[in-house]
Amino acid sequence: MAQFEALHPPLHTRPEPHLAASSSPSPLASAPRPAAHWHIGHEAHDLGAIFDPDISLAVMQRRIDAALKMAVKAQSSGAYPLRMRWRGPISDLREALERYLPAPDAGTALIEDIRVLGEAMGELFEVKDIGMRLEMTQSAMCPRFHVDRIPVRLVTTYDGPGTQWLPEHAADRLALGHGQPGHHDICLAPGEIHELRPGSLALLKGECWPGNEGRGLIHRSPVVPNGSRLMLSMDPG
Repeated sequence: MAQFEALHPPLHTRPEPHLAASSSPSPLASAPRPAAHWHIGHEAHDLGAIFDPDISLAVMQRRIDAALKMAVKAQSSGAYPLRMRWRGPISDLREALERYLPAPDAGTALIEDIRVLGEAMGELFEVKDIGMRLEMTQSAMCPRFHVDRIPVRLVTTYDGPGTQWLPEHAADRLALGHGQPGHHDICLAPGEIHELRPGSLALLKGECWPGNEGRGLIHRSPVVPNGSRLMLSMDPG
């Protein structure tokens, strides 16, 4: 837990996010860009940037080590895809994972990683309970760009492509949901779609964060062309 003990909202330089591959030039390339509403770093305290009123995405980039990769791979050996939805005290998270994982004996590194993330969420948002979803899929769960009507959510991908998101200048919010007349395309420029790197930890601010109505991060699940994708999401409280 040492790497998460100093979570707070400092703001440092914001490196450019990883862009999803696209052959389509952006029609917005020559337009003036508003200030970035995301913060991307490599340290645990970078996640604290989510408390900045102007930030809707805070990312800590990290790599999946060999032990975690092996633990993740072991969970694909079950008769059914891993689809775990759980809500309860953070202190009970380890026991729940040991009970639900297809191969808990080979999943020690995965269980420990999720437990640490659960405790970090508890510290960061001062909660004792979390809602958790751990799913292995072979297709996009939420393929349409959307916003979450929650305060905040942590997401990470252990295997496969990461969550995709749009900056404000490349999105038409009037097209969200069923869309208003004349507004059909949420994404105004396919070349502006950003994709989180596998392993990165991301906090996505939703519509119910205080003072953030109409500004929740616009995102979607990626297409999974081959193989499968194992993703984790956590909601505080």
